[in-house]
Amino acid sequence: MQAHAGDRVVVEGAKVGQAARRGEVVEVLRGAGGDRLRVRWDGDRHESVLAPGSDLRVERGESTGPDRAAMRVDVTLTEDPDHCEVVARTRVRDREFSGWGRAQRHPTDPQMPVVGEELAMARALADLSHQLVGAAADSLESALGRPVALHV
Repeated sequence: MQAHAGDRVVVEGAKVGQAARRGEVVEVLRGAGGDRLRVRWDGDRHESVLAPGSDLRVERGESTGPDRAAMRVDVTLTEDPDHCEVVARTRVRDREFSGWGRAQRHPTDPQMPVVGEELAMARALADLSHQLVGAAADSLESALGRPVALHV
């Protein structure tokens, strides 16, 4: 059975007498070598990535709460003493989105790289946010057959 974010997993103990380990799938990492699962373990709330094997069991019971999905935003930062650029990427189902932000230090401003990083990051995330709102509007327009206006 294929695991999804929000599923519960049980990994049987590898040694006689070793207890099974239980956790929740936080994210499914897809790759050429097969899927990997990011699991948050019960008890200590520690997270680790594992490759499903014969000792792993996926438990999918009746859902009593809302559906859950995990998403990741990957951020790449490039800077020099006077400029900072950030690219923020995420994937929503089968669509990829990428936001971009830039900050430039004014010659009279003090050398404080953290300010440029924060500003460029905010701009990249704002760009990403606007793209996601646009995609949601496009999806609704396709389903409803009429224009919609969404606001953040």
